[in-house]
Amino acid sequence: MTKKTPTPEAVVDVPGLRTIRRGNLRCVIADLNVGGVCLYSPVEKTSAAFPQTDDVRYLFAPNHYHNKGIAEHAKAFQNAQLVSSNAARPRLEKVTGCRFGDLSGLRQALPDCVSLAEPEGLKTGEVWMIVRAGAEIVWVVTDTFYGLLEKDDARARPGFLKTFPTYGLKDKQRFSDWVRQRLAEEVPTMIVPCHGETVRGAALDREIDALLETL
Repeated sequence: MTKKTPTPEAVVDVPGLRTIRRGNLRCVIADLNVGGVCLYSPVEKTSAAFPQTDDVRYLFAPNHYHNKGIAEHAKAFQNAQLVSSNAARPRLEKVTGCRFGDLSGLRQALPDCVSLAEPEGLKTGEVWMIVRAGAEIVWVVTDTFYGLLEKDDARARPGFLKTFPTYGLKDKQRFSDWVRQRLAEEVPTMIVPCHGETVRGAALDREIDALLETL
């Protein structure tokens, strides 16, 4: 039996943000202020899901591990610009054979409610999108957190991938300090990770702080 191609779904209460999921992996689709969309972490075998009305202008590899969907999407959307952080670019270009630009053009193309943040203390060159929409403050993340939903859980909660401390972290204290500083400035109401479930809650600062203590 042929598997159906996944379809994009809106992020509830966050206009201009959609996701598309295949298995446990998620791509985030962000509307641009210049028209068209940016794909944050394109996922393999999902390029056919985007209708012709979606003008894909940016393919964003948000760290150097999330690259397996790049070649497929670059072929499907030949006018799209491939972008990454400076830190992620060397490995991305080596692994994919593609050329990646910096984030300056994307920063200008994103609406005012969306900003980019580069966590400190990582090996991977990861970049988050921070989305502010009404009462919602959304952290769109790659491998730093994932959404854990176990059998008896009433809601998903933030967790770390088992591989993150070894392959993601360069300096756990610097990373922890950076995240806590973000939390001191504003507490997210939602985390949309590339792995697992979307996490919502009124006390995410306490959950994230407790999680950092496990590193």
